[in-house]
Amino acid sequence: MFDLNKLLVDEEISRRSFIKRLTQAGMSVGGAMAMAEALGASTDTRPAQSVIEPSRIVHDLTGGELMAEFLREWDVPFVFGLAGSEEVGFLDALVDRPDLRYTTCIHENTAMAMADGYSRSTGKTSVVCLHSVAGAAYALGQIVTSYRDRVPVVVTVGRQSTDFRGTDGFLEAPNLHTLPRDYAQWIWDVMSPETIPEVLRRAFILSEAPPGGPAFVTFSKDLWEMRVTEAEILPRSRSQVSNDVEPPEEHVNAIADALIARQMPLFYLGNEGVRQEISAEVGDLAEEIGALVMTGNKTPQIFPNTHPNYAGQHPIPSVINEKYDTFWALGVPMFKLGGLPREPYVSRNVMTFQTGWTDFEVGRNYPVDSAALASIKTTAAAVLEEVRRRDTSKSSIIRDRKRWVEDYVTRRNAGIQRVLEAKWDAKPISAERIAVELDHQMDEKALVVNELLTSECVVRDYIPFDHTKDITERRRNYDTTAGILGWGIGAAIGVQIGNPDRETWCLSADGSANFGIQSLWSAARYDVPIGIVVFNNGHYQANRLNFSRYRGRMYETNQYVGVNLGHPDIGYVQLADGYGIEGERVEEPGELSAAIGRCKKAMGEGRPYLIDVKVARARHIPGWDMTYYDHFSVPELT
Repeated sequence: MFDLNKLLVDEEISRRSFIKRLTQAGMSVGGAMAMAEALGASTDTRPAQSVIEPSRIVHDLTGGELMAEFLREWDVPFVFGLAGSEEVGFLDALVDRPDLRYTTCIHENTAMAMADGYSRSTGKTSVVCLHSVAGAAYALGQIVTSYRDRVPVVVTVGRQSTDFRGTDGFLEAPNLHTLPRDYAQWIWDVMSPETIPEVLRRAFILSEAPPGGPAFVTFSKDLWEMRVTEAEILPRSRSQVSNDVEPPEEHVNAIADALIARQMPLFYLGNEGVRQEISAEVGDLAEEIGALVMTGNKTPQIFPNTHPNYAGQHPIPSVINEKYDTFWALGVPMFKLGGLPREPYVSRNVMTFQTGWTDFEVGRNYPVDSAALASIKTTAAAVLEEVRRRDTSKSSIIRDRKRWVEDYVTRRNAGIQRVLEAKWDAKPISAERIAVELDHQMDEKALVVNELLTSECVVRDYIPFDHTKDITERRRNYDTTAGILGWGIGAAIGVQIGNPDRETWCLSADGSANFGIQSLWSAARYDVPIGIVVFNNGHYQANRLNFSRYRGRMYETNQYVGVNLGHPDIGYVQLADGYGIEGERVEEPGELSAAIGRCKKAMGEGRPYLIDVKVARARHIPGWDMTYYDHFSVPELT
């Protein structure tokens, strides 16, 4: 036992190993942790919970009032929704509770997007109230978005009264609560008004529990209207869920072994990093052992792009593909993005590791040498601790790696700069120039909602997210992996509502903006000072790129079906004006900076503003021509 204690004190073994060895010898986990703490090895600085917060007992309330009191008790300041008749019992309760701000949207897509943006940016679980099967169906797309990106949202749905069940009547559907079955952390149909507080408590807990995602709960209309004599509301403090899932020691050691011994490791980060803020742990580890760090396709900027080890986003550049022999996926699914060349996602000759919360993904859909269901933040910290314990200061492999990484990042950044210089004066305006012009005027703490598709990389390449600043002081980028269009503007509204002291920008492609254009109404209604920049190239560019890879008749004839949005030319400024929002169109490169300045002025005065920029189309495909569009005239048919 003395030898084991000495190893811990001398930092020759980790705290984790110390505790594991004691438990294997028959000691309880609590006793092992206590001994580790006594030896000065505790890393848990959380204060002990010494007082139990009492429950709140409420009397003589309707089911709707009971739900409202629960939300107040759990400090939920906003409810996003589009009001319907089935929710009247709950909505009526809000009249006397102005601290519960019902945020009206004119489409359920917007309500979900706003809630999603609020939760992403604040870390707080948001609440959406939807209207029957119609509202739930309209919101389903963005429910998928929150599910794919593991965003905690409690979705409540009003439905017809219980005596309506089984009639297939108006606005009713059998088993409505099962609608998002495959895209929710938890689904439930409330059976009695007395259970509302407990059901909502469970919904919050299960929405927040790793890996996170929507909880979907339906309420019959009459349950919100019935009176409850007495009910218990448990406090938030007794419903906490830890995200700190420890990795197995063998997983940590396997990764550490490979990072030290093999030629070139590559870290690949995904959406789970949003909730865990892993940039510090991963960045320190990458610098320690000389690894490149990439982020997944359409993954939020969870790793700052100014970091000296940052290598961009998926797809993996061929120069790295030829070099790396160790691949570690942290909180990201191992899949092959549709439309890309059909070579393996990661070569079978590469040693592969995967860590994350999602059991459906980890180790199941791609061969890995070691996989673990664990917190990526905790795992990265454990691997860093293990690597440092082994002392790699004399390793020639790591020394050579660091030189190669520095050289690669330098060459990559130089290439990015050359692209910018070549496109600076281009007309239509390049996406690269828009990003740089925004960077020049954007606040250093700005929050950027990125719903670009083929141009999304310009945000990561040309708008710096400073790694030297604390997470609360640097810019943040929010993106989505789901591919459900119409998220961006609504999400930006939710981000700004949750962060009123920070500047929020929404960068949206024209096709995406069309799907969520009704979000402008809510921005105007609540004076949400967001800056909206529409990258308008007049077509669905992502589809055009993928269709070209098919090498079929569209490719041969250069007649691409269903991608042209330029006939008629959509007037986004006119649409914004119709919703009561100022805006302008920019077509000349030299006019862009002044337009951004006017946008910032409006935002500073508490108003939203929209800039419609005529942006260049991709030109790297042979035979590029967008004059064709599938057209017929109805009068011609008569």
